[in-house]
Amino acid sequence: MSKIRLFFKETLEEKKQIELNDESFHYLSNVMRCEIGSIINLFNEGSGEFESKVIEKTKKKIILEVVKKIEYEKITNNFDLVFCPPKSNKLDTLIQKCTEIGVKSFIPIISDHTVNRKLNLERIKKIIKEAVEQSNQVHLPEIHSPISFDQYISSLDENDNIFFADIQSDTHLSNFKINFSKKNSIIVGPEGDFSVNEIEILKGKNFIKSFSLGKRILRSETAAIASLVLFNNLIN
Repeated sequence: MSKIRLFFKETLEEKKQIELNDESFHYLSNVMRCEIGSIINLFNEGSGEFESKVIEKTKKKIILEVVKKIEYEKITNNFDLVFCPPKSNKLDTLIQKCTEIGVKSFIPIISDHTVNRKLNLERIKKIIKEAVEQSNQVHLPEIHSPISFDQYISSLDENDNIFFADIQSDTHLSNFKINFSKKNSIIVGPEGDFSVNEIEILKGKNFIKSFSLGKRILRSETAAIASLVLFNNLIN
């Protein structure tokens, strides 16, 4: 059986006993077919990751005992992703893959060309949780409530580092130096790109740095994934 990892929001410590009788119980009992003695890794960002063992199982609950803390290489997620939500299936892909790659938080904005203007935040949180469990991370990226393009622009701080995936740019990422003492964000536009007015606003802010993803026209979810891969590769 492959390693089972579960996010557990409460404090974790050795010898603690945990009763599961919710969705996690269904997953362990009916999907993963865990039995007494099965090993489950529990984690959260505050406590880290711990190995636990099933010590009791009934038709309605599973009880785990935390055995020991697991040492792991902590990887810091340095970038917020500012994006215009695509349609639901593409949105699922964007959230899942960007979480796997490593992102600090998701900031959805509603621009002139944004297609999906109503988000199911609880569904997105579930996708994030499952992607973190799968990708051997402990940090759960935050998903912010959607805000308008104008609200986002008015919230910006010129001391932040903000990078804009611009189809008209020829600037390669190697030209940038990432300052981790500042907040770092990547902006990716919607299908059809930002409107002319929105692009003018973005380019009018001297602290927003345009960069190129190449000459090909990418879908918005592809551009988001590619941007995070390139920036994470640049710093790691």
